[in-house]
Amino acid sequence: MRSTRRRMLSRIVALAVLLVAIVSTSLTSAQQKKKPQEKEHFVYDDVRVFYVTEGIGAVSPVDVDKNGVPDQVENVAKQVWAAHQLFCKVLKFPDPFESERYQGVNCIQVSILDRTEMSNLNGVAFSRAQRARSIPEGNPTDRAIVMAISSQLDPTKNVTPTHETFHLIQYGTTYFKNSWYLEGMARWAEHGTGKDGLGEIKYSPRGPWPQISLHLQQLVKMKSESEHVLWNPIASRTDRDDFLSGKMLGEKLSTLTYADGSLVLRDRFLQGGEVMRDILIELGKLDDVAFQDLKYEKWTEENARALENNPYIYKAIMDALRKHDSKVGPFEIPQQKK
Repeated sequence: MRSTRRRMLSRIVALAVLLVAIVSTSLTSAQQKKKPQEKEHFVYDDVRVFYVTEGIGAVSPVDVDKNGVPDQVENVAKQVWAAHQLFCKVLKFPDPFESERYQGVNCIQVSILDRTEMSNLNGVAFSRAQRARSIPEGNPTDRAIVMAISSQLDPTKNVTPTHETFHLIQYGTTYFKNSWYLEGMARWAEHGTGKDGLGEIKYSPRGPWPQISLHLQQLVKMKSESEHVLWNPIASRTDRDDFLSGKMLGEKLSTLTYADGSLVLRDRFLQGGEVMRDILIELGKLDDVAFQDLKYEKWTEENARALENNPYIYKAIMDALRKHDSKVGPFEIPQQKK
């Protein structure tokens, strides 16, 4: 009897050991599969790009200039840097590095991700600053403004990095996020590193300004397409001398090339830089007025995009435009219902 019990006990112990081994092996295998790939990084002045070379979101391995950095990574960094320099240093737009909203920020942090990791978008910029990721070239106190760019994107053919950089400039200046302003103006900004000049115009630059009520009702429902019926016409109306000279840009920016040798500033034409800067500054003032009038307790994502913001945004645009053209008529904000 005792012998039988011992044999049964031995079998149970052996089975338990086997199960533990199987479970342990399975967990180790699962952990290896889930273990995140270590991200590489590339630093170009105040731009830091993080990426992977294998798996989901891997960048292209092409390295034409043989400098050890994938060209795609290098080109993203250069376009982001060029856009920040063009708008904030050359055209004097408010610099997010100097914004009260982003105190302590000293770098732009870019993650290159698979499009499926970012809602199938080519790029996205985030309105909150954060502690910068730790890198050997950095400091523990570094703070970053952040964007993500699709790994499927070729910066030599696509100006999404410029678009997202301009969003960071917008976020640092005003809390308004209504799409017809946010996306339409950023689409205008794409021409800074794009080509073929200003782009399509579907509303006469002659006006009338302000636009008639029917036009305004349609405008505030738009997103990026507002570029053609508001932002490009304004740029065309106020700026005919749109060439960005080498003297304006400086040698580094005017001669900056992608890894394949092509220029980052592809045609050096951008109409409307002064008026767009003035509009953005005016929006930074009018959001304070809206905050008081609309009795916001704080700027949330919901009230940053609220329909009630639209008259304040449009007034800021018309007030800034009037500084460049005295023929622009008045636009008053309708009184809020009590």
